Amino acid sequence: MITTILNGLLPVAFAIVLGWLSARLGLLKHEDAGVLATLVIRFALPLALFEGAASTTPDKLENVPFVLCLILGLMGTYLIALMVGRFVFKHDLRTSTMQALVCSFPDMAYFGAPILAAVFGPEGFLAVLVGNLVTSIFMLPLTIILTRISDKTEAGHSWREMGQILAHSLMGAVTNPIVWLPISGAVLSFAHVKLPGPVHESVELVAKAAGGTSLFALGLMLYGERFRINADVLTNIGLKNFVQPGLMFLGVFIFGVTGAAAHQVVITGAVPTATAASMFALKNNTYTADATSTILISTILGIVTEALLIALLSVGH
Repeated sequence: MITTILNGLLPVAFAIVLGWLSARLGLLKHEDAGVLATLVIRFALPLALFEGAASTTPDKLENVPFVLCLILGLMGTYLIALMVGRFVFKHDLRTSTMQALVCSFPDMAYFGAPILAAVFGPEGFLAVLVGNLVTSIFMLPLTIILTRISDKTEAGHSWREMGQILAHSLMGAVTNPIVWLPISGAVLSFAHVKLPGPVHESVELVAKAAGGTSLFALGLMLYGERFRINADVLTNIGLKNFVQPGLMFLGVFIFGVTGAAAHQVVITGAVPTATAASMFALKNNTYTADATSTILISTILGIVTEALLIALLSVGH
């Protein structure tokens, strides 16, 4: 069990510390994280999601109860956090949207995948792949739409123009690489089309940069950032590390998910906030400080919660 945790967490810590040290030694500046965020959000992460979707067999994507359980956990947490941000903390729409993303976007690919693979073998990647498709089809487009709506309304547009604003925002989301590339990968999977070897290698070369680059950028962002614990951060931790796995657990009973699949979704829900969420916050110049603090604490706490879940599953077996 200890080896499983170390294999999943030590690389994460190493990349974050390396980014922090690069700023501490003056090799890079805090502001350089914005360039890395663009690389992750526009190129590396979309290609990583595309590769994962295209490589997944259609039968695995057709497990409806499993998919519904992940949708409930991921999007349920998103909507709860969005409402909390708007009506409890009284944030504007853009800030509330970033808070919702921070609370509901688990680091499935770079934190969850090594742990799930170690516990369940190759089958463990199913939750990662399906979960990333859910975020690509529902969560990320909704985030892009809400931020664009926020831009339009702040620019002085009235709610009478909301139809046009919504249509424009939806088009912007659909044409964003982080949305259409994973969906394209799923289409290829259902069409039983495999990527030619050279194409796969080309995509994989850039896709592999997503994890390390986002973690490195997070470390770079943390340097010089005043670490803080406030009501927002504590609420975010509660929603991400406890409410989301709780919703996944509820989904297991509602949709009748059993066996290893049930264990996978609960472990996936307990995965800490994705560093990509802080990249979105940085790109939108919104909620950056609270996002980085949330991710750091969520990651530390995630080590404990994941270890406890793995121990409980081991006892169950």
